[in-house]
Amino acid sequence: MTAHRAPLLIGLLSAGLLVAGCGGATEPAAQAPAALSSAPTTAPPQPTEDASRAAGQVARCTSNTVQASVGTTLGDSQKDTTIVWRNTSDAPCTMTGFGGVDLRGPDDPRFGPSYSLPRAGEEPTAVVVKPGGTAHTVITWLPGDSWTPTDIVVTAPDETTSTTLKWDQGPVSRQDGATRPGTYIHPVAPGSV
Repeated sequence: MTAHRAPLLIGLLSAGLLVAGCGGATEPAAQAPAALSSAPTTAPPQPTEDASRAAGQVARCTSNTVQASVGTTLGDSQKDTTIVWRNTSDAPCTMTGFGGVDLRGPDDPRFGPSYSLPRAGEEPTAVVVKPGGTAHTVITWLPGDSWTPTDIVVTAPDETTSTTLKWDQGPVSRQDGATRPGTYIHPVAPGSV
């Protein structure tokens, strides 16, 4: 825009505003509803866990509300071991996702003493766990012959506190870094197997 056109544009805009202001309306201007007239000055309070439950929302399961245990193992050439999550609180809670699973044992010369299991390609869904109820995570794994874990370290989804359980399922084939491993974890599912 050139310097000669800028004053012309400003003048036209000012004239348009003056004409709009002199419309001569005989009716009073409508007022905005009182609820919309002022914006809140502070952020709304976050709902408490009790308020969330009262509103129909279920709080997330935490390390303090679920207890892990090793369940059944099925299969031959590829095995499925179940980790059971029991809700020990007096309120329902929700679990969504995979959590974490590490097998720990003697120091493997190539991979070390810990084997962090990758996730399956399944989409997780939300699972509501009632008080005293259960959810579970299935670990699919390949038996091996040279590395036998002593412990399984499990972490509930969206948590950082882990639980160490005894591994007595036998040797596991290490596949650290494999692009298509035969050992992996599934997302949390309802109930226990």
